[in-house]
Amino acid sequence: MCGIVGLINGHAVAADLITALGRLEYRGYDSAGIAVAGPGFAVHKVAGRAAGLIPGINQTFGGQAGIAHTRWATHGRAEAHNAHPHVVDGVAVVHNGIIENHAELRAELIARGHRFASETDSEVIPHLIADACAAGAEPAEAVRQACTVLHGAYAIAVLFETAPDRLIVARQGSPVMVARGDGAAAVASDPAALAGFCTEYAALADGDIAELGRDGIAIMDFSGRPVVRKWEDVNEGETGTELRGFTTYTRAEIAAQPEALRRTDAALLPLLLPDAVAAAERIVVVACGSSLFAAATARQWIEQLAGVPCDLEIASEYRTREAPISRGTVAVLVSQSGETADTLAVQTLFREKRVPVVAVVNVAQSQMARDADLVWPTKAGRELGVAATKSFTCQMLALVRFGLALGLARGTVTSCRLAKIEREIAGLPEICHQAEALEPQLAAIARMIAMENEALFLGRGPGAALAAEGALKLKELSYIRAEAYAAGELKHGPIALIREGSPVLACVGEHAEKTLANAEEVRARGACVVALVGAAEAARFERIAEHCVVLPGSGLGLVFAQAVAVQLIAVHAAEVLGRDVDRPRNLAKSVTVE
Repeated sequence: MCGIVGLINGHAVAADLITALGRLEYRGYDSAGIAVAGPGFAVHKVAGRAAGLIPGINQTFGGQAGIAHTRWATHGRAEAHNAHPHVVDGVAVVHNGIIENHAELRAELIARGHRFASETDSEVIPHLIADACAAGAEPAEAVRQACTVLHGAYAIAVLFETAPDRLIVARQGSPVMVARGDGAAAVASDPAALAGFCTEYAALADGDIAELGRDGIAIMDFSGRPVVRKWEDVNEGETGTELRGFTTYTRAEIAAQPEALRRTDAALLPLLLPDAVAAAERIVVVACGSSLFAAATARQWIEQLAGVPCDLEIASEYRTREAPISRGTVAVLVSQSGETADTLAVQTLFREKRVPVVAVVNVAQSQMARDADLVWPTKAGRELGVAATKSFTCQMLALVRFGLALGLARGTVTSCRLAKIEREIAGLPEICHQAEALEPQLAAIARMIAMENEALFLGRGPGAALAAEGALKLKELSYIRAEAYAAGELKHGPIALIREGSPVLACVGEHAEKTLANAEEVRARGACVVALVGAAEAARFERIAEHCVVLPGSGLGLVFAQAVAVQLIAVHAAEVLGRDVDRPRNLAKSVTVE
């Protein structure tokens, strides 16, 4: 998770590094640090966000090469002494990933007389590089030697006091890019950090080592042989999101969903499925977090439209399960960033098994997109809020479109069915806009939930998946403990949670009469029932629900309206409790560690 940036550009780089680092804070904001070379190192580290570095930048930070880092803590608390860069004997290192054998390496280094200043796994790296330098190795060779003993995942950028005009970068398992421009070279975890500083970038592959200078960038494999990587333009328009009058990016991104859905649908409409995908006999969808719940909402549409069984798998579990893969399987991987470590590991597994892989991904330049057989894109744009909002609804739409494309290719979609679902899809942007207009009612529900400090979400079919997403959003943003269950599971244990005043939110859609019975059961035990319901079922639920939110749409449209509703409830509950809506504690946007 962590964000890395490094620059060499012929003038003082400190201010540019901090600007670029701020664009990477979706990757972690527990602590931040900067090191600038020449002569010696100027180093400044803080607990908290990149902006906290600014007061400590003075005339000693005048060097023209530097590295910086924003951290999501894995080893060691979020304190300044654990922040990167770690500096040892003229070697400064920033690192993203996890060094799995750091404890053994630390013990060996201590036995050789090394002293450590942090509790991080990352600090072993500069110690190892410094030892190689002391034995006579040149910078790139010293980095290569250190990497030979590292187990785990890493993207590292290294600055040397003896070579202040050079940066060395290495990658194994954690994504990192190098970039170049007019008299400039750079490294970053995300090319969007470098907009305005460089014009094109290349993603490094596992085992790559790159040497960067103002005179160019040399990329080599682990044995030192030159390699060629694809260069792409840095997108100048992907640096941020407009607040548009809202107080948080998360709220602005909820409002941006109609346009994001239009962009996504326009990108998907012309796409055709290759024969290997169209011939699928089974679909396996693999994802994590909100991406998994987006897939769960769309699962039944994929099965009904295409007539193909669709399995949902949690990436971190599937990669270690050694599940048998039947003939005719097609894998669909869903990720906002395209860099989710567990999902990428599953992608490698499928590639080894020669299973066709479809990537539903929001970042066209990501590793997942590069390695997929087919990219099925979402066009949500960058989300600066950590919690998924517009990316979630765009994933739902993309997966419904995938099911429809699969059904059309297989001849299982009638013209009548096609016309109906196309009408529903066309209406989704307006439905999301209408659902957003119910914000005052949803804010009142959020205040009630915040006072009770708990919530139980229920639903059936796609509503069960929306319940899971609603509970996740509430946990992420407000830190309220929330549970979600398929409504039919209520009597198999979860009903024991109900007390007088317990908020229970029902995402009502298919099988509404059965969900009504479940709502009656919790109401009889003192629960405060909140129904998120369409107009067709509103009258029945108004009888028993303390709060009945009548949402626009039916069928597919109602699911999207419910998505907007649970997002707004979570945002307002967080605001009532004084939480940081855009940067919830302990979370990062891109999960690049296992």
